[in-house]
Amino acid sequence: MILKLKQVDGKEKEFQTPFISALTYRKYLKLKANNVDYIRQNPTADQLDELVALVVNAFNNQFTIDEFYAGLTTLEFREKLIEFILLTEGVPLATEEEAMDEVKEQMEEDATPSFDA
Repeated sequence: MILKLKQVDGKEKEFQTPFISALTYRKYLKLKANNVDYIRQNPTADQLDELVALVVNAFNNQFTIDEFYAGLTTLEFREKLIEFILLTEGVPLATEEEAMDEVKEQMEEDATPSFDA
């Protein structure tokens, strides 16, 4: 997973983690045990802090909780949390290139002329 956070000086810094570990998944399950659906519900501030702390931990503390909050727009923040959750749950995510290839294939299939009269 790749994460780009804006820094105090306005520059963007990129952070990476090669994979989300099973240990992170185990910790995530403990968070979900509190009947929180982080994707479909709005968690409380404390629940959100716990999830962000897990993200920071998964990235081996390359940034702080505050840097995560401050470095993303609200939209980016939600998108990155959803991406993190899906990866943690083992849902494979398509790369942009794979997604574009799939769209092109669908467009080509839809462009086939029909000879029905």
